[in-house]
Amino acid sequence: MMDRLNTRNLLRRKNLKIQNNDYSYVTCRQCVEETAMHLFFKCSFSTSCWDWLGIHWQVHLNFFDMILEAKHQFQHQFFFEIIIIACWHIWKQRNDKIFERKVPFIDDWRRKFKDECRLQSCRFKDQEKDQFLLWLDSLYLGL
Repeated sequence: MMDRLNTRNLLRRKNLKIQNNDYSYVTCRQCVEETAMHLFFKCSFSTSCWDWLGIHWQVHLNFFDMILEAKHQFQHQFFFEIIIIACWHIWKQRNDKIFERKVPFIDDWRRKFKDECRLQSCRFKDQEKDQFLLWLDSLYLGL
């Protein structure tokens, strides 16, 4: 989020050439240049991911205010764990599209998100783990 991910926008700014000079985001039909903000928060794919999680971003705010507002609205103590895991799997869907030519599917993202959450829940204290898994189980997989 601090502009360190090698998004296509960052590669362009570093004067690195991409095939066909196409710096647009690969999973988006809007033909918008791929920035971290678009990738994780504005794209229709990522918006579908966040809607499923019940996290709604006020993208008109500056980045840190946007995070604080979403955290306030979400009202779960494991907010940051959720956004880290969600962003990680959005990034992986993007990379699968680029490097393995796999079409991103929201159901695939959901399944991988839930699997990763279960793995990461081992790091929680017992009471927090129970609350986290209860929240996770309340999510409809949509299959």
